[in-house]
Amino acid sequence: MNKPNHPPAGVLGIGREGLLPTGAYLSIPRLQGRRSSSPAEKSLAAAAMLYVGAVDEIQDGPLATILHSLRDRSDWTGPWYRRAVTALKYLARSICIPVRHSRFLSFIGAHPQMLAYRQRDPRLQERHMHRYVNAYWHRRQRLAQLHQHYRFALTHLPATLFEQVYELGYAKLGSLTAKDGSLLTLCMRPPILKGCEGELCLQLCDAEGHVLYSVVLTVSDETPSIMIGCLQGPRGENAKEVVRELTRNMHGLRPKQLMLSLVYAFARHYDIKTLLAIANDAHPLRRSGRPVHADYDAFWTEQHGKRIDGGWFVLPAEQTHKSVAEVPSHHRSAFRRREALRLQAEQMLIEALQRPAPSSPTFLQQVRQAVERPLRRIQVETSWVS
Repeated sequence: MNKPNHPPAGVLGIGREGLLPTGAYLSIPRLQGRRSSSPAEKSLAAAAMLYVGAVDEIQDGPLATILHSLRDRSDWTGPWYRRAVTALKYLARSICIPVRHSRFLSFIGAHPQMLAYRQRDPRLQERHMHRYVNAYWHRRQRLAQLHQHYRFALTHLPATLFEQVYELGYAKLGSLTAKDGSLLTLCMRPPILKGCEGELCLQLCDAEGHVLYSVVLTVSDETPSIMIGCLQGPRGENAKEVVRELTRNMHGLRPKQLMLSLVYAFARHYDIKTLLAIANDAHPLRRSGRPVHADYDAFWTEQHGKRIDGGWFVLPAEQTHKSVAEVPSHHRSAFRRREALRLQAEQMLIEALQRPAPSSPTFLQQVRQAVERPLRRIQVETSWVS
């Protein structure tokens, strides 16, 4: 038995000697020091070395990394037999791409920030094994994009912002004052639990923290690009009325236009020229049987996007805006207020990307209190864009 405070050796509590024939492990150093030995001893030593090499490969190779990822899976819920079936499915999917998957798991384990995020959302380890961002992607492509996004996030996002978004689940960017005097909050959050539309979420919320609009994106760092997987508005019977009222309060600025402007501001800040937006038929939820009411194709076409192969629209590198000279004189006052609101929102995002937010205990306590309103309340299966 293991002594207290001493963890078991090897994977699953077994050391290499536990897998060798009787006496083989002890015979290795003795036989290695002798120039001559009997054929039986040589065979025993050779078998022992093969066993040792195989066990070392298990303990240090991809299999050990994959087995380690079975721990602390709080996202696997239900009776024990249901969790066991889920674990077996995970292992079967892992075996399909063992080397690539173990590299991604090792990447998570090598960064404390990613380990903290993994503890908060264990689904991170297998997001690429399910429908994800684009229905036409193969699992290897899903894994590559997932890996690239977090390489980008660790390299470019301020450390405090990364902590707030991925470890705490909420980063407030600032507040906008609406026409009626109410406050609209801009925030940044990770994907919802078991989300499939991307890895970084920008949100517009009301004063009470209720989400009004969201845009979800994923960043590729090899060929710098942003992939928009979701543009989601309010849901419910009065969704259209909520959008109309919100547009009036934003001086005529459509909320979905504001969210797209934030994506363009994000791209300009990191000098990313390629913006891709998901097409209707490639949305990961289209084939799941869940209703998706958003007509992405129509909106991307309105934004001068061009359909390409692979289920994407390519958006222009720069967003076009009207000049004040193009607006009738009796609408210019509202136009200026609308543009000021958009520029203020973009500046809030840029400032958050440029410098870390304060990390005082009081500030972090306020962030944790805000996180008590989980992002899972958003129902992605009922996306609606006006």
